[in-house]
Amino acid sequence: MHPFLFHIGGFKLPAYGLMVGLGYTAAVLYLLKSRAPSGITREASADLVFYSALAGILGAKAVFAATYWAELGPDLGSKLIYILRSFQYGFVFYGGLAAGAAAFFVYCRRHGLDFLKAADHFTPALALAHGFGRLGCFMAGCCHGRPSDGCFGIAFTSPLSEVPQAYLGVPLYPTQLFEAAGNFLIFAGLVLLSRRARTSPGGMILAAYGLAYSVLRFMVEFMRGDDRGGAWLGLSPAQLVSVIVASAAVFIIVAARKK
Repeated sequence: MHPFLFHIGGFKLPAYGLMVGLGYTAAVLYLLKSRAPSGITREASADLVFYSALAGILGAKAVFAATYWAELGPDLGSKLIYILRSFQYGFVFYGGLAAGAAAFFVYCRRHGLDFLKAADHFTPALALAHGFGRLGCFMAGCCHGRPSDGCFGIAFTSPLSEVPQAYLGVPLYPTQLFEAAGNFLIFAGLVLLSRRARTSPGGMILAAYGLAYSVLRFMVEFMRGDDRGGAWLGLSPAQLVSVIVASAAVFIIVAARKK
């Protein structure tokens, strides 16, 4: 693919960074055009997006560093240098989701906002931005799939991509595209659901997202070919987290329906 779109002198425009920026912009535009719950001004929306996104990036990088700490270098200095030099790659989504949600919750508490109602409003934007981010992963070659014998295989040929050298030219499952398409479908479904559930208890849209994405991620993990950080009961850490998230989402949906 094209990890870097163009070079100007010593400057390189990374495709992943561009797609993340486009995802952020698309999410903001969606939020500006959608009707926010009472009490959430445009200023509050901008603050929630900024602080949640910043915390999400740092959280996703921190969990990645913790997961692969032993492989980042022989000492603390080399590990930190590796993290800084490769900051544009190497993120764990669930780590970013947890950190971003924590920042979102703290902001809502400090400003007297209904966390669940606010989360329902912002959740579709998260799925939209995530879809763009996965397109960036595809262009960069990270989060790649395992070798495919079927018609879905796509070969990466650029030595600058994040695909291991042994996999260059080998058809791989385009797991990034599968997840991007899934996120865009989830976004569309959440938008429709939010229009029909304006009087539903808070947290329904958030729970629907948690259930839908955890199922998507659980299935895509079977096709991933990069290092998954170990396994337990035959499942990757992301699949185990997906099971927990899906269970919590089902509990919230059932409890809300009873009310």
